[in-house]
Amino acid sequence: MKKALLLPFLFALLTPFFTNAQVCTRDSNILQTGGLLSPAPYAPDSPFYNLKPACIGDSYNQSVTVFVPDSFNYQGLIKVKINSVSIPTTGAIGNFPAGMTYSCDPPNCVFQPLTLGCILLNGTPASSNPADTVDLEITANVSTIIGTYPVKFPGDAAPGNHYYLIVKEMGNCAASGVSDAGSPFSEMRAMPNPVSQQTTIEVLSTQSGDFQFEVFDLLGKRVHARTVSLFEGANQFTFDVATLPAGTYVYTLGNATAGKSLRRLVKM
Repeated sequence: MKKALLLPFLFALLTPFFTNAQVCTRDSNILQTGGLLSPAPYAPDSPFYNLKPACIGDSYNQSVTVFVPDSFNYQGLIKVKINSVSIPTTGAIGNFPAGMTYSCDPPNCVFQPLTLGCILLNGTPASSNPADTVDLEITANVSTIIGTYPVKFPGDAAPGNHYYLIVKEMGNCAASGVSDAGSPFSEMRAMPNPVSQQTTIEVLSTQSGDFQFEVFDLLGKRVHARTVSLFEGANQFTFDVATLPAGTYVYTLGNATAGKSLRRLVKM
């Protein structure tokens, strides 16, 4: 009888640990793209902020898939076999917001060639963090047959690429109140981004009509609004940021009937 009563008690006690466990999810699509990290870093030819934004005071969870190739070109001259790529189990990510941490799968953070590993970014950004766009940098050790070499990702592996994470003020993770749900746009991006003077908003629309273009700062204040007319297919229009303070902004495009899309823009 005591054993029968003990089992439900243990189940109730342990259930929260199982249901709240953080799981690192791998993205197998990286095998087709040939990338080293998924979500992919910001790149000059693909200027998107692919990590989910973090909000001060809110829990955060982002999986990063790691693919290790079997070799690399040493000084552009010879192909060197890779034995493994590893990161320290703590302190490997530079510029990480206070209150956040990471874990690996495998737990020792040693990733084998031609396999998919996973790094889970999680935690709750502390109030000591400023609202800003931070440039994450992963310090790794590449073990090869000729020695072990420190490498910073994505910079050393892909010069000019960055792993940007947007950190928002407390309570402003959804400042504009919109997402891509029901959006009539199959593609939307700003080129260039980051920008110092003027950027071009490129839109691939599935319908024609008038749409509202709005820009918000990270506190949710609207700093620009206008109506743009779009046609089905490829469209573009310009946005002048010269008078805006440097920082991160959110721009939206859509209307009440068609839905809205949201993207991020950095003013240098």
